[in-house]
Amino acid sequence: MPYELPPELWLQIFHYAAEDEPLFDYALPTSMTESSWSKRVMSDGWTLRAPNDLIEIMHRKSFATKKAIVSTCRAWRDLGTEFLFRCLLFGDPSRFQQLRVILDADSSLGRRAKRLYIARFYAGHGSTLEETQGALVSIIRHCPNLEAFIVTWSFSNSLAAVVDALCTYCPRNLRTLQLYIPTSGIAKAILMLDSLPALVSVHFQFEGVSSENIRLGSTSAVTLTLNSLEQLQLRGPFQEFLEQATGWKLPALRSLSLDFLSFRDDLPDIIEFLTHHGDALTYLDINCVPALDVATILDLCPNLTTFAFNPDWRIASTYDITGVGGTLVHRPHEHINTIGCHQLLHAFDVGDAAKHLAIDPLATLLVQRRNDRNFAALTKRDFPRLQRVRVLNRTLLRDLEAADGPQGDAYERWERWWDQCARQGIRLEDCTGALLGTLPLEEEDDESESESEDDEAYLAPLREVLEECRQLPSVDESEYFFTHANGPMPYSE
Repeated sequence: MPYELPPELWLQIFHYAAEDEPLFDYALPTSMTESSWSKRVMSDGWTLRAPNDLIEIMHRKSFATKKAIVSTCRAWRDLGTEFLFRCLLFGDPSRFQQLRVILDADSSLGRRAKRLYIARFYAGHGSTLEETQGALVSIIRHCPNLEAFIVTWSFSNSLAAVVDALCTYCPRNLRTLQLYIPTSGIAKAILMLDSLPALVSVHFQFEGVSSENIRLGSTSAVTLTLNSLEQLQLRGPFQEFLEQATGWKLPALRSLSLDFLSFRDDLPDIIEFLTHHGDALTYLDINCVPALDVATILDLCPNLTTFAFNPDWRIASTYDITGVGGTLVHRPHEHINTIGCHQLLHAFDVGDAAKHLAIDPLATLLVQRRNDRNFAALTKRDFPRLQRVRVLNRTLLRDLEAADGPQGDAYERWERWWDQCARQGIRLEDCTGALLGTLPLEEEDDESESESEDDEAYLAPLREVLEECRQLPSVDESEYFFTHANGPMPYSE
């Protein structure tokens, strides 16, 4: 019976059942965060899920468990409601209106919210964009203890209102922020950061044309001091933003991710930024098309343990003219233990790269030679603590799975890279963390036996609890089942 156990024990049980503890981590996923294979339900084959997809799935599973808890009986509803509202996921913006009604009726529920995740944002189901925006702003107003606000959908027309709400209602508690920012809104983004001093992790994806000619006005003279910021992720045309950030005070910054997508022109002065902020970095991830001076970058970041770059770059120091071998460094880097490799789409002649090979074999050959030279420079001579090299491109891994692995010369390249790593005791991985070349069918077979053993060990205590529940005296269920007085529960769909 619910009332036969102390509330503290039920709360602990609900805490374990919710399985949402990883969602409260302030850190945002990076390109090194592992992806996962998943079997397709409606057709044969496999799909590769990105880290953000896995987080959304975790949200939905946890919400389903919490909803089942609070829907069981009045006692469980009273105890479990705080779990239901502390992590909110919206895949359908029409649900904003429903949650707004609930929070307007009982504002105490909003104070329990710690994380707000918006997977989609648009006007639908008869509501206008202004109504959807108003509902979201109202929800933020009811959630002063919000610690994470994550949006994985563009909502530039509503950005100003949402930013104002965050800065007004939860400036001291917000730790994690992920937003789409139009390049015309860079000044707004800078002022927002100045108003949110507790931020630990920030991810901005910039939209629009190159930000080179954006006018910042008086904001260009603002020198921010972000004492708590540990992780900064920028994507898109963020040149002007990074150049402004070069002069800021970022004493806690440890993780920096820069992804220029397909933008090739007007890159910011990354060397200058790292001259000011590189010394304390332990994680650096740079993904862009134009080649950079890797050796100088590594000199400026002596404490790095993880470094990701683009092996498609033409790096002069990797051309072996001494007979000793090419190199990526001026001197051995003593701390790097993990290196991530972006791109490499042409390395294994699969997917669109195979079509490009037939059209322009010379261009493909040149890229492959750069891949070989850069990979050959990943040695323990230059990186004494190197433990793993991870191929990060999910498109490449999908193409390898569809083609059942590389063939011909591409297979020889895979063997050569594998042997190079094996000789040095370095693990060569794909973006799932598995060994490069381990396709999902093989992985599924390998895991089946160990999973069955783990499941048996996990289910044994649950069976004991169920047996004890069956032995409890029967009660009138109508006393415990309920409907929510303020309307429907918040949905995660």
